[in-house]
Amino acid sequence: MRSTLLFLLGGFFLVQMSCTGDTSTAEVPIDTDDKAKIIAPTTTQDTSKPYVFKPTDYTIKDGYLQLKWQDLSQVKFEDKYNESVEEYILFPVFSDTLKALSGKKIQIEGFVIPFEETGDESFVVLSAYPYLQCFFCGGAGPETVIDILPKEKLGRLKTDQRLTFKGKLRLNADDLDYLNYILDDAELVK
Repeated sequence: MRSTLLFLLGGFFLVQMSCTGDTSTAEVPIDTDDKAKIIAPTTTQDTSKPYVFKPTDYTIKDGYLQLKWQDLSQVKFEDKYNESVEEYILFPVFSDTLKALSGKKIQIEGFVIPFEETGDESFVVLSAYPYLQCFFCGGAGPETVIDILPKEKLGRLKTDQRLTFKGKLRLNADDLDYLNYILDDAELVK
Protein backbone atom coordinates (compact mmCIF):
# COMPACT_ATOMS: atom_id res chain seq x y z
CA MET A 1 0.00 0.00 0.00
CA ARG A 2 2.78 2.45 0.92
CA SER A 3 4.61 2.12 -2.40
CA THR A 4 1.40 2.24 -4.38
CA LEU A 5 0.79 5.50 -2.59
CA LEU A 6 4.37 6.53 -3.36
CA PHE A 7 3.94 5.46 -6.96
CA LEU A 8 0.80 7.51 -7.40
CA LEU A 9 1.94 10.46 -5.32
CA GLY A 10 5.46 10.33 -6.72
CA GLY A 11 4.13 10.50 -10.24
CA PHE A 12 1.66 13.28 -9.60
CA PHE A 13 1.86 15.18 -6.33
CA LEU A 14 5.62 15.36 -5.95
CA VAL A 15 6.27 16.28 -9.54
CA GLN A 16 3.52 18.88 -9.60
CA MET A 17 4.20 20.46 -6.22
CA SER A 18 7.90 20.00 -5.60
CA CYS A 19 9.45 20.34 -9.01
CA THR A 20 7.64 23.50 -9.95
CA GLY A 21 7.21 25.00 -6.51
CA ASP A 22 9.61 26.79 -4.25
CA THR A 23 11.96 24.52 -2.36
CA SER A 24 13.37 25.48 0.99
CA THR A 25 16.78 24.00 0.29
CA ALA A 26 19.39 25.03 -2.20
CA GLU A 27 19.92 22.86 -5.24
CA VAL A 28 23.19 20.97 -5.08
CA PRO A 29 24.76 21.01 -8.53
CA ILE A 30 26.29 17.87 -9.97
CA ASP A 31 28.32 18.44 -13.08
CA THR A 32 27.79 16.17 -16.05
CA ASP A 33 31.11 14.35 -15.62
CA ASP A 34 30.32 13.47 -11.99
CA LYS A 35 26.83 12.27 -12.91
CA ALA A 36 28.26 9.92 -15.54
CA LYS A 37 30.70 8.50 -13.01
CA ILE A 38 27.95 7.93 -10.47
CA ILE A 39 25.71 5.79 -12.67
CA ALA A 40 28.25 3.96 -14.83
CA PRO A 41 28.65 0.28 -13.94
CA THR A 42 31.96 -0.53 -12.28
CA THR A 43 32.55 -3.67 -14.29
CA THR A 44 31.08 -5.49 -17.22
CA GLN A 45 29.51 -8.71 -16.16
CA ASP A 46 30.22 -11.95 -18.00
CA THR A 47 26.75 -13.48 -18.11
CA SER A 48 28.06 -16.86 -19.27
CA LYS A 49 29.35 -17.57 -15.75
CA PRO A 50 27.47 -16.98 -12.50
CA TYR A 51 28.88 -14.20 -10.37
CA VAL A 52 30.66 -15.37 -7.24
CA PHE A 53 30.50 -12.79 -4.48
CA LYS A 54 33.93 -11.74 -3.22
CA PRO A 55 34.08 -9.31 -0.30
CA THR A 56 37.46 -8.22 -1.65
CA ASP A 57 35.58 -6.57 -4.53
CA TYR A 58 34.37 -3.92 -2.07
CA THR A 59 35.77 -1.71 0.65
CA ILE A 60 34.57 -2.91 4.04
CA LYS A 61 34.24 -0.51 6.97
CA ASP A 62 33.03 -1.63 10.40
CA GLY A 63 31.58 -4.80 8.84
CA TYR A 64 29.61 -2.98 6.10
CA LEU A 65 30.29 -3.12 2.36
CA GLN A 66 30.76 0.42 1.08
CA LEU A 67 28.48 0.62 -1.96
CA LYS A 68 28.39 3.37 -4.52
CA TRP A 69 25.41 4.21 -6.70
CA GLN A 70 27.25 2.78 -9.69
CA ASP A 71 27.07 -0.62 -7.96
CA LEU A 72 23.28 -0.36 -7.91
CA SER A 73 23.14 0.58 -11.59
CA GLN A 74 23.85 -3.01 -12.64
CA VAL A 75 20.20 -3.66 -13.42
CA LYS A 76 18.00 -3.74 -16.51
CA PHE A 77 14.29 -3.01 -16.63
CA GLU A 78 11.43 -4.74 -18.42
CA ASP A 79 8.19 -2.95 -19.13
CA LYS A 80 5.35 -5.19 -17.86
CA TYR A 81 1.66 -4.63 -17.39
CA ASN A 82 0.56 -4.62 -13.74
CA GLU A 83 -3.11 -5.39 -13.15
CA SER A 84 -3.29 -3.85 -9.68
CA VAL A 85 -2.48 -0.35 -10.98
CA GLU A 86 -3.68 -1.03 -14.55
CA GLU A 87 -0.51 0.38 -16.09
CA TYR A 88 2.77 -0.70 -17.58
CA ILE A 89 5.55 -0.51 -15.02
CA LEU A 90 9.29 -1.02 -15.26
CA PHE A 91 10.27 -4.15 -13.34
CA PRO A 92 13.94 -4.72 -12.49
CA VAL A 93 16.04 -7.63 -13.68
CA PHE A 94 18.94 -7.62 -11.25
CA SER A 95 22.44 -8.66 -12.31
CA ASP A 96 24.09 -11.63 -10.63
CA THR A 97 26.35 -9.14 -8.84
CA LEU A 98 23.36 -7.40 -7.26
CA LYS A 99 21.72 -10.71 -6.39
CA ALA A 100 24.91 -11.66 -4.55
CA LEU A 101 24.73 -8.39 -2.57
CA SER A 102 21.15 -9.02 -1.46
CA GLY A 103 21.01 -9.62 2.27
CA LYS A 104 24.49 -8.19 2.84
CA LYS A 105 25.22 -5.39 5.29
CA ILE A 106 25.95 -2.30 3.22
CA GLN A 107 26.57 1.41 3.65
CA ILE A 108 25.64 4.06 1.09
CA GLU A 109 25.69 7.85 0.88
CA GLY A 110 23.14 9.99 -0.89
CA PHE A 111 20.62 12.82 -0.77
CA VAL A 112 17.64 12.57 1.58
CA ILE A 113 14.12 12.79 0.19
CA PRO A 114 11.68 12.82 3.12
CA PHE A 115 8.08 11.84 2.42
CA GLU A 116 6.23 13.60 5.21
CA GLU A 117 3.61 14.63 2.64
CA THR A 118 2.33 11.04 2.65
CA GLY A 119 1.87 11.08 6.41
CA ASP A 120 4.31 8.19 6.81
CA GLU A 121 7.41 9.16 8.78
CA SER A 122 8.63 5.58 9.18
CA PHE A 123 10.86 5.82 6.10
CA VAL A 124 12.81 8.16 3.88
CA VAL A 125 14.19 7.76 0.41
CA LEU A 126 17.88 8.16 -0.32
CA SER A 127 18.79 9.31 -3.81
CA ALA A 128 21.95 9.39 -5.87
CA TYR A 129 20.94 12.90 -6.93
CA PRO A 130 19.49 16.01 -5.28
CA TYR A 131 15.71 16.30 -5.25
CA LEU A 132 15.28 18.33 -8.43
CA GLN A 133 17.44 15.84 -10.36
CA CYS A 134 16.17 12.66 -8.73
CA PHE A 135 13.93 9.84 -9.93
CA PHE A 136 10.76 11.63 -8.85
CA CYS A 137 11.50 15.00 -10.49
CA GLY A 138 14.53 14.93 -12.73
CA GLY A 139 14.10 11.84 -14.84
CA ALA A 140 16.78 9.70 -13.21
CA GLY A 141 16.14 5.96 -13.23
CA PRO A 142 14.63 3.83 -10.46
CA GLU A 143 18.11 2.42 -9.74
CA THR A 144 19.06 5.80 -8.26
CA VAL A 145 16.79 5.63 -5.20
CA ILE A 146 16.58 3.34 -2.18
CA ASP A 147 13.97 3.01 0.58
CA ILE A 148 15.51 3.62 3.99
CA LEU A 149 13.57 1.66 6.62
CA PRO A 150 15.20 2.70 9.91
CA LYS A 151 15.53 0.67 13.09
CA GLU A 152 14.47 3.73 15.08
CA LYS A 153 12.70 6.95 14.20
CA LEU A 154 15.13 9.29 12.44
CA GLY A 155 13.58 12.59 13.36
CA ARG A 156 13.16 15.41 10.90
CA LEU A 157 15.61 15.34 8.01
CA LYS A 158 16.05 18.08 5.45
CA THR A 159 15.48 17.55 1.77
CA ASP A 160 18.79 17.20 -0.09
CA GLN A 161 20.71 16.67 3.14
CA ARG A 162 23.67 14.47 2.19
CA LEU A 163 23.79 11.54 4.61
CA THR A 164 25.16 8.03 4.88
CA PHE A 165 23.08 5.07 6.02
CA LYS A 166 24.01 1.51 6.85
CA GLY A 167 21.76 -1.54 6.98
CA LYS A 168 20.85 -4.76 5.21
CA LEU A 169 20.25 -4.55 1.45
CA ARG A 170 17.06 -6.11 0.09
CA LEU A 171 16.25 -6.31 -3.62
CA ASN A 172 12.63 -5.85 -4.66
CA ALA A 173 11.55 -7.01 -8.08
CA ASP A 174 7.78 -7.07 -7.78
CA ASP A 175 6.30 -5.51 -4.62
CA LEU A 176 4.90 -2.10 -5.53
CA ASP A 177 4.80 -1.19 -1.84
CA TYR A 178 8.55 -0.54 -2.01
CA LEU A 179 11.23 0.78 -4.33
CA ASN A 180 13.58 -1.64 -6.11
CA TYR A 181 16.21 -1.26 -3.38
CA ILE A 182 15.44 -1.35 0.33
CA LEU A 183 17.78 -0.78 3.26
CA ASP A 184 16.30 -2.69 6.20
CA ASP A 185 17.17 -1.93 9.83
CA ALA A 186 18.88 1.20 8.59
CA GLU A 187 20.93 3.43 10.84
CA LEU A 188 22.30 6.87 10.20
CA VAL A 189 26.09 6.85 10.08
CA LYS A 190 27.42 9.66 12.23
